[in-house]
Amino acid sequence: MKHSTRTRPALSTSDATEVVALVATRLTDPESVAAISDRPDNVEPVYGASQWGPLTLANGLPGMALLHAELAAADGRWAAVAHGQISRAAELMSSQASNGLYAGPAALLAAVVRMEPNYATLRRKLTAWVVADQQTRLRACAARRDPGVSWAHYDVVNGLSGTARLLLDAGPEARPVVEESLRYLVSRCEPIIVEGTGVPGWWVPAELQPVAADARQYPRGDFNLGLAHGIAGPLALFTAALVRGCEVPGQRDAMRRTATWLLDRRKYDSAGAYWPCRLSWDEETQPGPEPVFTRAAWCYGAPGIAAALHQAGQALGEPEWCAAAVAGLRAVLDRDERAWNLDGPTVCHGTSGLLQVVRRVAAASGDPALLAAVPRLVEHTLGFADPDAPFVFAHLVPDSPLGRHADTGYRRLNVAGMLEGAAGVACALLPSTGAWDTALMLV
Repeated sequence: MKHSTRTRPALSTSDATEVVALVATRLTDPESVAAISDRPDNVEPVYGASQWGPLTLANGLPGMALLHAELAAADGRWAAVAHGQISRAAELMSSQASNGLYAGPAALLAAVVRMEPNYATLRRKLTAWVVADQQTRLRACAARRDPGVSWAHYDVVNGLSGTARLLLDAGPEARPVVEESLRYLVSRCEPIIVEGTGVPGWWVPAELQPVAADARQYPRGDFNLGLAHGIAGPLALFTAALVRGCEVPGQRDAMRRTATWLLDRRKYDSAGAYWPCRLSWDEETQPGPEPVFTRAAWCYGAPGIAAALHQAGQALGEPEWCAAAVAGLRAVLDRDERAWNLDGPTVCHGTSGLLQVVRRVAAASGDPALLAAVPRLVEHTLGFADPDAPFVFAHLVPDSPLGRHADTGYRRLNVAGMLEGAAGVACALLPSTGAWDTALMLV
């Protein structure tokens, strides 16, 4: 794959405020943003999907509102913009069902929470909606009798971990379903027996893979390590709940079991430790020293996993976990940037996700190498800025329908939201850590 070359020489960190303001201004009007994002030529090559999801954090109004809510905390002039986006999303909500943290009522609630104490009535309605949906999904998950889970059973983006983390901050009325979610996820961390072999309970069998290509690639299922779709997500949830005084029986044991498993799955190269994205059945049951594909992203690879391990290590008083997390991030920074396997500047699998993780762990650990890396990553991300692009930062995706296996370069898409769009890049470029990254399980 071609390296994700930047569009211009890197700007300095002093330019970040100007660039963030430009992004925020370009994302002010929901109608104009929708018209640009939903153009028929602005589609992702693999699935042909529109880049406008009005009720999503990834590429819609809630993600845009998060940026303006963050800016409004320091400059009240942005509050009216966030209000307009939240109001428009609320108008569209009546026909929408929840689909995890990143779509529907949960996505809007994530934005509304950032505007507290405003929207008390809307917040109560959205919380009740997400609580009821979480209960329905918990019943469906608990009804499965065969071994194994799908991503919707446990992950951050589609599953119970992400919505449970949101509800953890939603008020006392949500606490019972959060505890029920924790109990279920603790049970998924227990070992299971499959074909006479003991494996982790978060095994995803072939029939529950998210797409047919994954079922073909993992005919005996796989074990996902990442923060977005893997066991690092529940680990981050367990920690967030614990530090907020929400604990169920077995929660600490589940944290230790998952953290130990993640630490034991490290691979090593000349720079240091890294983590695979996913392990096949054979790679889990017959581990070997061979290198495997990884990223240095929030979603997959050392950054997201390191964030979860560092949080858990602090909560349980395990300095070795914290040290392993810091070492993993240092190793990322020591590698050639082409080895990061990042796609452009956006949060999910781009440079701003790496930036936000490093900023969070640097602040928590005080590690001098990580602290020194933050300005470097800011400048690296600013290098993707293009004032002539509609939203300043484009979302880069492989240009082939076969993805990274056959691409020759990148397609530049105009995406507005937090996870895959310009709003998330701008949030990561803000000088403070903020609180917008709760949906990323970083706080």
